Amino acid sequence: MKKPPGPGSSTDDRLNQRGFSLVELLISSAIVLFLIVGTAQLALHSLFVKRRADNNIKTAELVSSKLEYLKSLPYESDELKEGLQTETLRGKGPFDIFRREWKIQDTSWNMKKVEIESFSESYPQKKTRMVLFLSRELGF
Repeated sequence: MKKPPGPGSSTDDRLNQRGFSLVELLISSAIVLFLIVGTAQLALHSLFVKRRADNNIKTAELVSSKLEYLKSLPYESDELKEGLQTETLRGKGPFDIFRREWKIQDTSWNMKKVEIESFSESYPQKKTRMVLFLSRELGF
């Protein structure tokens, strides 16, 4: 029969060891840090994409509202005279500044071409543009 090892034996020391080694702690800390950084990066990217999408929607709304306004005017209105006009509009936030430009051209005696362009000053390369042709004969 085997006797159980005594209090000073090496087998007893190995059985009583509990906890993690330094290498195990370093590896688990690195994995947790990697997951936290990845999640933070994903959250920041989603906020950036949302801001750009909000700017795109706002520029489309600005173009559409001006287009509808100009479409509702009589053909001989002073606001539909040939020329280029610009206006700056502020959004909800302190950095939400939008520019809206429209150009009206008389293409013939009974036809006008209205080009409207809008963009955020934060993203001037991303523009929204619409074109409308107004006819004197058709009334719109």
